[in-house]
Amino acid sequence: MGGLECLRGGDGSLQQPHESPFMTVTVNCKEFQLLERFTVIIYNKKSNLDSVNEARRELFSQKNRTMENIPPTQEALLQDTLRAVYQAGIWATSDHCEQKPPTPEGFGWTLESATKTWRPVWSNLPVASQACSGLVKWLQKRHVHVWRTMLMQEGAVEVHILCSCDVRSSLAGLV
Repeated sequence: MGGLECLRGGDGSLQQPHESPFMTVTVNCKEFQLLERFTVIIYNKKSNLDSVNEARRELFSQKNRTMENIPPTQEALLQDTLRAVYQAGIWATSDHCEQKPPTPEGFGWTLESATKTWRPVWSNLPVASQACSGLVKWLQKRHVHVWRTMLMQEGAVEVHILCSCDVRSSLAGLV
C-alpha cells in the first residue's frame, strides 16, 4: 500500500476524528496503524514494513542512516498523534457555543505540578543514554567488546557483541 492509499484506508477510518473529537488512540487501533504505516513510507517509500520500530532497526542497521534520518519510535509517534488528536478535537468543536474539552492529560501532555504549566510528553520510554550507559558499564566489567551501535526496539536495547565467552544468556535477562 502506497502513501496516499495508506492514509485513505479504504473505509474512511481517518474521518473518525472529525466525527468523534477527542477519540482514544492506542498503538493497536486501526487509525494509529495507518499513521504508523504512512510514517514508515515517508522515511522509506519502498519499505513493506508496518512498524516504525522495525523500520528504525532496518534503516539504522542495514542502510546506515543516522538517528536524525530514521522514523520516531512507536511511543514517540503515539504521543505526537495524541497531541494532534487533542488539537483536532478543539478545532472540531470550535463551532459549539460552549466548548468543554477534556483535560490535555492523556493526550500527549502532562501538568508540571511545580509551575502549573502543561508540557509535552515526548515518550514514556526510558532515556536511551541512561539505559545504554548502564549496559555498557555492565559489559565493560565482563570484558566484552561492543561490536555494533545499540539499536532501539520498543524500548528494549539490542546489542550485537563479539566475545570469547557466552554472555548472551546474561544479556537476555538484563535487556
